[in-house]
Amino acid sequence: MATIQKVKNKKGVSYRVIVRNKGLKTITKTFSRRQLAVKFINQMESDRQSRALYSVQNDNMMFSELASEYLNNEYHGTRVKQQENMANYWVDILSDVKIADVTINDINRGLETLKGSLSNATKNRYKAVVSVMFSYACRQYGLTHNPVQNIRSLPENNARIRFLSDSERSALFKACRGSQWGKLYLLVLLAITTGARKGELINLLWKDIDFDRQTAYVKMTKNRQPKVMPLTDDVVAELSKFTGKESELIFNSEIKPDKPYEFYKLWKKALKLAEIEDFRFHDLRHTTASYLAQNGCSLLEIADVLGHKQLEMTKRYAHLCLDHKQKLINNIFSSI
Repeated sequence: MATIQKVKNKKGVSYRVIVRNKGLKTITKTFSRRQLAVKFINQMESDRQSRALYSVQNDNMMFSELASEYLNNEYHGTRVKQQENMANYWVDILSDVKIADVTINDINRGLETLKGSLSNATKNRYKAVVSVMFSYACRQYGLTHNPVQNIRSLPENNARIRFLSDSERSALFKACRGSQWGKLYLLVLLAITTGARKGELINLLWKDIDFDRQTAYVKMTKNRQPKVMPLTDDVVAELSKFTGKESELIFNSEIKPDKPYEFYKLWKKALKLAEIEDFRFHDLRHTTASYLAQNGCSLLEIADVLGHKQLEMTKRYAHLCLDHKQKLINNIFSSI
């Protein structure tokens, strides 16, 4: 007996096939179109041998095969290298285990093996990566359970807000302009004026820039949503200095033009020259939000710029809106 379930998710609508046969393992597989789901059912129902082979294939799938399948067919985010590194960590832990045999103890062992110096947030990202791979196996290969789903995430402290003061910003800009990589200043200026994440910026293509409308188009954000970023006059002027280059990437590697430039060492050198301590590239995003908050933008407006799906993430900047709130209260209630 076969059924088709219509499933709505963040990516849209998909169709899950469930094939139940006496004496054989239940088969589930998800398709993007109903026609493909019907075709799969017809194939399974017309050929018992295919059903048996399909079940055996799923039962014998090794975790290393699943990781490869997920990375090649399912993951469409912007942090490809990070995703690969985390997936490879789990391959080292589970490579010789069949996906059907992986237990919650195996996952806990892998989590406990992670370096103690890693933050809880990073450890939770490792857990999330292996969890989505098992969820993929449940959808595509009929795995009956996800061994990660009942493991609690570690508590995270996301309260850090480090942003540049005016003097620090000026010093950093000066250091970046003097960098041996000519695009470091452009990258930092873009980060501060758009609030975009590093992955969104270093993967920008020249074709994503609309010079007439002064916008940049990001195909895929961390939240798997496209977005359009307004560009300032200064950013457009700086971008114009590098147009006409052969690479499709704006921030391309000079050795491998189809890959982003590895700028970490030059970034750290710029911070040292500017005498800025305890500052990460991601803190440029905090700088954007903090400047917006201090200049009267609402939390909803800040969330829109940063691309936060939940306002709770933006509330960390609420205290920076205090001066604006004070003026607002005084203007409205001063005569009472």
